[in-house]
Amino acid sequence: MKDYQEKLDRVRSLLKEDKAQEAFRALLPVFRYPGMMQRPEEFAAVLAVFAEISAKIAGDEFTSIVRHTLDHIDDPGALYSLGYELIDQGLPAIAATVLAEAHRLAPNNVEILTELCAALERSTLYADACRYLKAAPEVLQHSFLCSYLLAFNSLMSGDLKTTRRLLPDLQRLQEQDEHFAALSARIIRMLRRADALSGHAPLDTRDLRGWHMVITSGLLLHVSPHGFDEGMNGRYAFVQDTLELCLEGIERVKAVLAALEITPPRIFALPERGSSILAQATARILDCPLENWPDGGSEEPGLIVAYDLALLDEDLLPTLLQHHPGQILWNHASCWTEDQPISGDLTTFLYQVNYEPWGERIRVDQEQQQAITEPPDERDEAIIAAEIVSATLEPGTLDDLPALIELARAAAATTGEAAPGLLCSGGRRKKQWSGSPVPSSRFT
Repeated sequence: MKDYQEKLDRVRSLLKEDKAQEAFRALLPVFRYPGMMQRPEEFAAVLAVFAEISAKIAGDEFTSIVRHTLDHIDDPGALYSLGYELIDQGLPAIAATVLAEAHRLAPNNVEILTELCAALERSTLYADACRYLKAAPEVLQHSFLCSYLLAFNSLMSGDLKTTRRLLPDLQRLQEQDEHFAALSARIIRMLRRADALSGHAPLDTRDLRGWHMVITSGLLLHVSPHGFDEGMNGRYAFVQDTLELCLEGIERVKAVLAALEITPPRIFALPERGSSILAQATARILDCPLENWPDGGSEEPGLIVAYDLALLDEDLLPTLLQHHPGQILWNHASCWTEDQPISGDLTTFLYQVNYEPWGERIRVDQEQQQAITEPPDERDEAIIAAEIVSATLEPGTLDDLPALIELARAAAATTGEAAPGLLCSGGRRKKQWSGSPVPSSRFT
């Protein structure tokens, strides 16, 4: 109680100083799920402060929704509407707190329960979503969406047993809507990939590579060696990419393709500086012809090289959504703290904050004891690509290749739409969710 009051007083003090953005950041530990409020009147007090902040930094429409909810604090419908809007605004952790209050007031409302679980899922709080769903067994018997959410969040918690147990219910209830069969199929595909990895991957809370394959159908090439004991578990928080890591990615791609007896007839270079540099280096190392990716995309076989899909123009992503025979998408760097619309068939590493080797760099000035931003490398793409090719890897860098290849071969046992992405000949590429059963620490 004391900690809650002190933090809320701090937020109010910042508001009086007209520091609304700082006030919002200070409010997050109080309002973010599960929240520090223990009584309804405390929830109302926090929402009132949030309304003040919204009036200063959010639009009139959103602020009016917050104020309406404050005026109808005991109305589950008003709380639901605010929670829905908070998810839409990219604030799922706050939405979860609001929707949890709505669920407390209306525990049998299926719409509120599903939206609460959606907010928890987006906050990677999969176990909490499972807890709410398991507390509503009668709802699970009659609601496909709730059964699906429990199956999915159980899998994302590493509980494959519960996910498998729910399959008959999903198949029984999927007739409730014409779109539900696709959700059941998603769960089936994930379970098939998990089965294929049995005996080849532990699928525990540290098996980042195994779970990445199960969930996205993509092969994670590089697992960060840093911070395993600090909770990173193979992902990067802050990383400044290097030419050597680019070369490592290429060598890992080369090894996997060779192990699966895949010979791409061409390397596709996407119209983005980093992707073009990496594609040029890849073409030289794999000794493949280099072609520019056509404006409208292509169905021709080949290895599509992306430095980071998040850096591409939005109108380019639709040309990469579909699998085509013999076509493989390699995404070197991928952000793991936000959902990504496309997961690469191959991904080198996962980051929260990444600096490209040829982009701006952060350097610590030892004399001044401060961080300095260095300008980007604006040299010709071909020169930087040549430096990647001539880079030298540290001894031991590729020591885990046998384990990587074993995983790739095991996953290759699945067929059809459950097959690993680099072997799919049709269908849509999978989404990359921000979380998995493997937790990682992140900047807030």
